[in-house]
Amino acid sequence: MEKRKITSKVLIPVCSALIAVVFITMGYFKYGFWHSAKGPLPGFFPVIIGTILLLVSVLSFISSFKEEGTSYPWENWYPALGAVAVMLATLVIGMLPSLAIFVVVWLKWYEKYSWKTTLIVFAIIMGIVLGAFVFWLGVPFPKGFIYEMIAY
Repeated sequence: MEKRKITSKVLIPVCSALIAVVFITMGYFKYGFWHSAKGPLPGFFPVIIGTILLLVSVLSFISSFKEEGTSYPWENWYPALGAVAVMLATLVIGMLPSLAIFVVVWLKWYEKYSWKTTLIVFAIIMGIVLGAFVFWLGVPFPKGFIYEMIAY
């Protein structure tokens, strides 16, 4: 009988499933899922997303035994590196400027759009984010430590 190596195609679904279980457990038991009079509680969304993640992780784990070989071309790392760059930049300049820079860089240099298309899409995306999240919902986005130094 052949001994199977544990590859990233097995390890990633297992880690995702563990994260999903944490989200489901915390959402359901710590924050609450549903109240008969109030409706959804703060744990509602994490439980739903965690359940979906758990199902996808199980399916991915099962399919990992059918596939052979793992390769990770450099281009596949761009989204993850972009997300890390946005998180680090958020600490420095804030979330909204970080996301704005990411959108422009991604569209112009990775997707190779013209400046006209890049700026139109940028304006639409920022209009939606500012309109919906900042003005309508009042989401307090992180400002970054540069803003904190200037503001105080």
